[in-house]
Amino acid sequence: KEIDMSASLERRQFFKTAAAGVVAASAAISHAQTAPANAPLVVGLNPADAKRPPFQAQSIERSLRIADLNDLEAEAQRVMDPGAFAFISSGSDSQWTLRENRASFARVAIKPQYLVGKPAPDLRTTLLGQQLSMPIITTPMGAHGLAHQSAELGTARGTAAAGSLMTVSTMANHTIEEIAAASTGPKWFQLYMPKSRDEALALLRRAETAGYTAIVFAIDAFAPGSSDATIRMQCSMPSSLMLVNAGQSGYKTSLGWDDVKFIQQNTKLPLVLKGVLTPEMAKLALEHGVSAIQVSNHGGRQLDGVPAAIDALPAVVDVVKGKVPVIMDSGIRRGTDVFKALAMGANAVAIGRPVLYGLALGGSMGVQSVYERLQAELSRDMMIAGIASIKELSRDFVMPAA
Repeated sequence: KEIDMSASLERRQFFKTAAAGVVAASAAISHAQTAPANAPLVVGLNPADAKRPPFQAQSIERSLRIADLNDLEAEAQRVMDPGAFAFISSGSDSQWTLRENRASFARVAIKPQYLVGKPAPDLRTTLLGQQLSMPIITTPMGAHGLAHQSAELGTARGTAAAGSLMTVSTMANHTIEEIAAASTGPKWFQLYMPKSRDEALALLRRAETAGYTAIVFAIDAFAPGSSDATIRMQCSMPSSLMLVNAGQSGYKTSLGWDDVKFIQQNTKLPLVLKGVLTPEMAKLALEHGVSAIQVSNHGGRQLDGVPAAIDALPAVVDVVKGKVPVIMDSGIRRGTDVFKALAMGANAVAIGRPVLYGLALGGSMGVQSVYERLQAELSRDMMIAGIASIKELSRDFVMPAA
């Protein structure tokens, strides 16, 4: 159904935590390993907060009529709590990297090949043994309950309905097991490393038991980012949105290759290293036996001033040389973005904010609509450019924009 943006929609204030236990958990998150925003949340007790109604995001389920995924941000802002929207949409510091993630795609041009007589494109692909309808997956993000009442359950259902794969963050509002049971679609688990090795081991065991098929280790989110918007608004996590997989020990603020080794030694699942932006790091990742590499700057939410992910991708691909899959995230909004990333060597791309905006506007069906729009655009782009399958994409199809 078409979105009726004129409808009267309740918007509740995004308020500070009141329960002491939740304050402690939120403080640990904001000062160590927070997803999706990694912004330092102002945490404090305010007697007035206890009198406010519990935070409640939208619950509507509907398909979205999408012409451009870039439109979703403004539409989501109209229906989301202001603090929740700022938490999701903002980048770190001056947001240069956030802007570069989009601007950099405009510096890459597509070089089509016409009159080739190719059949309709086949977008299907396989990623670490998982068969997908398209080379697009959901990247790990925390606290989906800020966007919609179904939280990660809605994202899991929408991603699976589109025939794709969801990466579940440690900082989810539902348990690992609940999210796994929400759909039959494939899922990976993204681990934030607890200080306690016992807690880390328990998370890995739970992920294995619940049927997750890979572990994603984010190397760029061991210290808090800084979102000016959330600082100005003094946002903190609502007490009703518990981060139920978080342990008691807090999260490590200094990571090393010993942590990679710990994960590899304590799970049979393949390890995806997320946050690689340099060929030097890619080389080390290969030497340490990772199963896949995710080129990412955390959507511009972590360290401002690092390069756009699409700019970092070619050098990483040149080092990897096809030895392991390469995934790229940060800034994907159009089928042409996916086309360019795949042509530059990525095996798949991961999307973040558009998923949460689709979730906010339409629940699981909104998430599915986001995927369907990207799928339609990519199929059209490949057909016009003269490509019949994902495997045919190469740098022969891209060039620097004039």
